[in-house]
Amino acid sequence: MNAPAPAGLGDDFISRRIDAQRVQLLYDQAPLGIVANLMIAPVLTFLLWDEAPRSALLIWLALLETTLVIRLILVIIHQRRAAEAEKVERWVERYIWACAATGTCWGGCVFLLALTPSLVHQMFICLILGGVLMGGILTMTSVMTACVAYALPLVLPPALWLLLQDDLMRAVMGFTGVLYLLLALGTAHRYHRVLSQALRLALENLELARSYARVQEQTERANRHLAEQQAALQDSVEALREFYRSISAPRRHAGDQIQTLLAMGCQRFGAGTGILARIDGDRYEIVQMISSRHDLAQGESFSLVESCCQHTLRARQPVAFDRGSAWPARQPSRHLRLTVETYLGAAVQVGGQPFGTLNFSDARPRPSPFAAVDLELIQLMAQWVGAIIDQDRAAAAAQRQHALLAHASRLNTLGEMASGLAHEINQPITAIALYTETCLARLHAGQAQPKEVRETLEKIAAQSVRTNTIIQQIRHFARQSKPQYLTVRIKDLFEDIADFLRLEMRRNRLQFHQRINPNLPPVLADPLQFQQVVLNLIRNAADAMSASEEPRIITVFARHVGDTVEIGVKDTGPGVAPDILNQVLNPFFTTKPDGLGLGLSISQSIV
Repeated sequence: MNAPAPAGLGDDFISRRIDAQRVQLLYDQAPLGIVANLMIAPVLTFLLWDEAPRSALLIWLALLETTLVIRLILVIIHQRRAAEAEKVERWVERYIWACAATGTCWGGCVFLLALTPSLVHQMFICLILGGVLMGGILTMTSVMTACVAYALPLVLPPALWLLLQDDLMRAVMGFTGVLYLLLALGTAHRYHRVLSQALRLALENLELARSYARVQEQTERANRHLAEQQAALQDSVEALREFYRSISAPRRHAGDQIQTLLAMGCQRFGAGTGILARIDGDRYEIVQMISSRHDLAQGESFSLVESCCQHTLRARQPVAFDRGSAWPARQPSRHLRLTVETYLGAAVQVGGQPFGTLNFSDARPRPSPFAAVDLELIQLMAQWVGAIIDQDRAAAAAQRQHALLAHASRLNTLGEMASGLAHEINQPITAIALYTETCLARLHAGQAQPKEVRETLEKIAAQSVRTNTIIQQIRHFARQSKPQYLTVRIKDLFEDIADFLRLEMRRNRLQFHQRINPNLPPVLADPLQFQQVVLNLIRNAADAMSASEEPRIITVFARHVGDTVEIGVKDTGPGVAPDILNQVLNPFFTTKPDGLGLGLSISQSIV
């Protein structure tokens, strides 16, 4: 029974390998049979020396020994050329012809039988031939053709000669020789088949072992690569945690936040000096710094020409090197007044314009090169520094304009849609604030996970997109453009704002009940405007219950009424005073000190 070949190993390839191994076995086992023949032939010649013509014996012996020498030479040549890519068929063909010649010479003993009248000597010759036959077949069974080429000319001539004799004894000897030939060939064929199966199994097992070794090596390589990636990912996560810890801590001024960031960078990158530099013409000034040295001071100015700061500004990506010799300019850092052995820096832009550089340096070489996560981290840090400086400038400008805006607000009358724009944008901005507060609370509590932070940031980004969508919707509404009515399900609309509703309830410590019939039919509505109305009503309900001591519950329901779907918002607050009930839908009417009084009026216009 043949075992199936391993996947990817063709039958032709296996057959060629088996043929090559059979030929190798043939040549490996040949010396034993050749040596036995070389010894037996002279012995037989010596025993028949006085019984047969000596000239015939010598000729027979010379021919036989010649074929044996040829076989021995073939074996020696094959051993020396085993590594050469010569075709196996040629070696098989050569040895088969040599075996056929040897068998023919042994079959030539028929002349010795004819020339030896003694029955005893004839029986001895037959026994010698039988032994030579079995000995040769045992060494040739790996190639069945060689067995046949050797056995047939060896046995058939003497056996046929004996069968043709009138003597019964000689006829029995001839018949026995034929049976012995068939038995020998049958045994050789069976052994040949077993050997072929064994070679096939051995080859397939070898290929399986090699495949297993390759797979194991690939698995180990993949595991090592995965471990490296996991370590890099863990390093990235830790770097982000450090970064967010440094920027999320409450600070009064941007300078405090940047100083904390510089301290974190020095610790993270193993640097002794962290500097935020600002360019001013052909010089750069140290705006903020943290350093273990005492010969540097904030506000010092240095030449920008051929400095690390200049090369960092020219580069479009973070610049890092581990030794001073690796720096293209090979110039000492001017503000350090020493040769820089370690440097990591990135350009800082404020409002899309070059501001300066954020860099970390040290006079000592690093024990290991900067990793990719280090380059990404300093790029993120530089972007954040640029953003915080931009925000600080904007805040200062806002403070200067505050008095002017307060005076202008008394002189200008806001139209309904212009005021509605400011009010409606406040909804997603409030959502952004809530998400940010929740994220910061989790970070302060040490419970934030990178996945949770990422999801919160994604929600903040979604609310920013929503702000832009609101602006476009109100702009279209101001231009009397048609709403984008879609076939939607009420349940899906509520699910889109479910996170915000939960945050609002948690922030105001309210109970929220939602009773929406799951079998409501689809409705034709503008999803964004629908959500604006619902959020306006819920926030008004929350504000109405802010001073209430009893259980504060907001209930939202949706039910099928005729050919419409009715949506309602109820609260357990004190209700609306009768004297202002008719004014709540008027624009700019509000009972809140910081309200614009546009929520209900815009909701009514949308509905």
